[in-house]
Amino acid sequence: QERFQPLTDLLAELTKDTHEPYTNETMKGMGFGELRDALLAIDPLNVEHVRRCNMAEAEFWRRSEGYQTKASDELLQFDCGGQQWVFEVCFPTGTFEHNSGADMEYMEKLLQGIEELGIAAPAPIEQRWSASSSSLLSPAHGPPDGLHSWIGIIMYLPLDDEGQRRNITEAFTHQYSDLMRKVGMDYNYASHWAKLETPSSVWQLVDLQLHYAQRYPLELFHQVREILDPRRILSTPLLDLALGKKS
Repeated sequence: QERFQPLTDLLAELTKDTHEPYTNETMKGMGFGELRDALLAIDPLNVEHVRRCNMAEAEFWRRSEGYQTKASDELLQFDCGGQQWVFEVCFPTGTFEHNSGADMEYMEKLLQGIEELGIAAPAPIEQRWSASSSSLLSPAHGPPDGLHSWIGIIMYLPLDDEGQRRNITEAFTHQYSDLMRKVGMDYNYASHWAKLETPSSVWQLVDLQLHYAQRYPLELFHQVREILDPRRILSTPLLDLALGKKS
């Protein structure tokens, strides 16, 4: 199809001199996620290569623009591709009536950091917005008229190259995620609870515990947990690390 052409053309060009080149025949039936994963796997931590892949993906989405009406279970789906690392943070950005500008400032600093550090950042960097939540432990907790922004980053893992997987994991969990946290400190960020990872060092653990002690009412949480879940049935080792112990 025409909309896949930016991806298929680039994949054919980059593999034409290899022992297993991609051809129109071998790419027949491959979906967007499969094509993108195959492209990135060629050199996933090379900044210039990833930039070319991102440009091809952007053109794919431009060619995919349009309108259609279908049943929700047919339309509200997305091809995420194969295995991946993801990290997402949330932070306040004013109110619906008066956006503080933190959402765009955060993104601009993140993009600047990616350029300065030479991070091979594949698309997409996702950004979305939500209303505040009344839940005290929600990353989006805030006043009723509050506005929060969520930013998520990603790196894709090839299935059959353990060396690449280790290198990508190292780049994502340290350099890329560390940049997200560093930028987020100026905006009172919090990690999406489902995407919180175990700290890789004692210093990261200390930073996480201090930050969450300021971000959430943890003393109140511990008091309530002693009553409702004294045996820690509804907990995990990672949550216990992040939330600390009752003082």
